[in-house]
This record gives sequence, C-alpha cells and structure tokens, in this order.
Amino acid sequence: MNEFELAYGKETLLFKLPSSVNVQEIEAKASQPILDIEQAILQALAHPLGTAPLVELVKPGDKVVIIVSDVTRLWVRADVLLPVLLDVLNGAGVPDQDISIVTATGDHRLQTLEEHTAICGAKVLARVSIFDHECRAQDLVDIGKSSQGTPIIVNRRVWEADKVILTGGIAYHLLAGFGGGRKSIAPGVCGYEMIQQNHALALKGGGPSGLNPNIETGKMEGNPVAEDMLEIARLVGVDFILNVVVNEKKEFVYIAAGDLHQAHLAGCRVTEEIFGIEINEKAELVIVSCGGFPKDTQLYQAIKALDNATYAAQEGGVIILVSECSEGIGSQPFQEFFQHGEVEDMNAKLHADFTMPGFVSLRTASICRKTPVILISSLSDDLVKHVKMIPAHSPEEALGLARQLLGRQPEGVYIMPHGGNTFPIANKINHK
Repeated sequence: MNEFELAYGKETLLFKLPSSVNVQEIEAKASQPILDIEQAILQALAHPLGTAPLVELVKPGDKVVIIVSDVTRLWVRADVLLPVLLDVLNGAGVPDQDISIVTATGDHRLQTLEEHTAICGAKVLARVSIFDHECRAQDLVDIGKSSQGTPIIVNRRVWEADKVILTGGIAYHLLAGFGGGRKSIAPGVCGYEMIQQNHALALKGGGPSGLNPNIETGKMEGNPVAEDMLEIARLVGVDFILNVVVNEKKEFVYIAAGDLHQAHLAGCRVTEEIFGIEINEKAELVIVSCGGFPKDTQLYQAIKALDNATYAAQEGGVIILVSECSEGIGSQPFQEFFQHGEVEDMNAKLHADFTMPGFVSLRTASICRKTPVILISSLSDDLVKHVKMIPAHSPEEALGLARQLLGRQPEGVYIMPHGGNTFPIANKINHK
C-alpha cells in the first residue's frame, strides 16, 4: 500500500492507496533563507531593480509615506524591514518627523495599537506616526478613472506625499495573479468604490456561469483585475517598493526592491521558482491539505488550497480537501452567498453587487460543479452540502466516495500537503 499522512488541525490523517496507484507529491522546492537580513535589505536598497538607489530618490524636505500591510499579513515582517528603511532615509537627509506610515487596510477594519505594534514593532512606532487607511473616509482624493472605468479614489496622505514607498510580500493570489507590489495601493489605500469595481472586473467577459477566463492564480498579463491595479498604482504614484518572498518556514528568501513593476515581477519569478510546481499531466484525484493548524481553522481560508488543487485535477476528476475548520466557515457573507442557488444565479447576484466573499463563493461553486470536492472537516454534513461539497469523516470514507464518483480506482493521484502555498503548473505552461 501507498501510505501518506496529511496535516489536519493539530493532528494528521493517514491515507492508504493500493501500490498500483501512481501517487506523486506536489511540494515547494527547497529554498535558501537569507541569513543576514539587515545586510540583504541594505544591498537591495542600494542596488534596486529599474530605478536609482533609494538614497538618490529622496532629498531633505521630502515628506515620505511608507505603506505597510495590515495585520492579516504579519508574515511580511515589516517590523524587520522598517528599522533599516528608516535609517537609510535618515542617512539621505529625511528625518523621522518627515516620515509617516500608512497601513494598506483596503476595505478591512482599522487596526488596534497592539496590532500596529505587531506590524511595525514598538521601536518604529516610537519614531514615526502611523495612520490606518479608511476606505470610506470623507477626505479621500478623486483623481479620475482608470482606462477600465474604475474610479481612482485614494488616501489623501498618500496622494499628498512627496515620495511613496511600498512594503509588502509577494505570493500567489487567486484574483490578482500575485500579491504584493501594486496591491499596496490598489486596493490597499483606495476607496471602497474603487475596490469593488476593480474586483468586479473578474466577472467581465465571464458569461452567465462564471469568471473571466484570464482570472487565474499566477497570471497577470491579460488579467483585467491585475492590469487595472497596476495602472491605478502608477497613476497614484509609487517611487520605490521593498517586497519580500518568504518560504514555508516564514523565512525571507528574496528581497525585491526598486521599480513598482520590475522589482515586483522579479519577486513573482522567485515565487514561481519555489512554489510553482511543474506537472506533466493532470490527475483523476487530488488530495489536498491546507497544512494543518492554524491554516485550516476556517473553510474560507481553505479555499485557496482548494483553488490551487484544481490546477492539478482533470476535468471530471475528484478533489479531496482536508481542512479541520475548527472555527467553522470563517465568513458569514461567504456562507450566505450560496443561498442564491446555482452558479448562474450566484453569478447574476455578483454582477449586481460585487463582494469578495461572494466572488470566493462563486469560485468555490464553479470548482465543485466541474470537479466534485469531498471535504473532510469538523463541519456538519448540512453545512458542507450547503457550500456544494460532499462531506466525509475519514480518509477511508473520502477515498471510497472518490472511487464511486470516478467509477473505479484512480490511476494517478497528486498529494498536496501544503496546498495553500504550492501552485501546480500543468504541461510546463509558463504563466506570465
């Protein structure tokens, strides 16, 4: 028998398949962590991609805004980046009192003092002022529309700054292709209307039953959401970015510094090299885990792993998703959106009133229609069925259901132990 364990909450589940089944694992490639982080940041700031060194871009008298990610992205470790960044700006003649930090909250809630401290570190907060972006603030600046008709309404402090520096992390993203870079501006520090209309581009040209075919993880070229974000960030004005790529252990493996587009693309390439796993063909069965606690505490967060798994599954194949969901669904709007019925009805509702949870619901329903999804979780059977999945309570039951759906024992199976991080690239297609 082929035996393998997958993380489930704080435990593991044992799967057994006949030795006649071809089982392959999709895991991130080995990556070398940066050992001297401070030196690496200094090197990146002094030798950036596509632009002059940071010390040459700023001058005494400049008001500088540094944008940081909110508390949902603590893995970026801005508290490590910021002290070095501030010291370099000081050395270029820009004192702490001329520097402020803005959190790219997008349409998320405001942050607490404890969260600000977790993001930036106490020493940084003692040096510079920090402000949360508020997407419904009264003083946002309207600078017109993008070429796709998205209203560009932006944070006043960011718009009025002499220099804008973005910090952030680069990882695969199911809507924008990749996170990081321009996303710190759009949606990070833009108005609610901009965020909704930009995200709604995911439906443009998608037809009555789904999403625009260019909305894919790892795809930015031709992706209307990603291209709109980049255009908006350029119009708002970005002078420098300092982004990181981290590995499975949350260690820095690459620092992308410099031009908004060029440095970000370099970071995306590194992300692909580590987490973009080439597969020669798709499989009838994909078994995917989020990686256990704390990544599988909510179903809403587990959808990223499910979405990645679809790129390894044959159409008409089956996916087994392993996610304990100890905290339940994790998003009430995501759960409620399934009440609109079938994919076509959900799509029509999303066209009328776009929300990100609704988008994730539609994406989930579209996946389940194309590739049945068996979920091993602690959720009730009724709740699992409500979100279009098939409930199972053990590996044995899940494998039995998969055999029933396929009509036989699968010949090929992919195992994805850390499905939220790894992205299968079939037939060596190069995603741009």
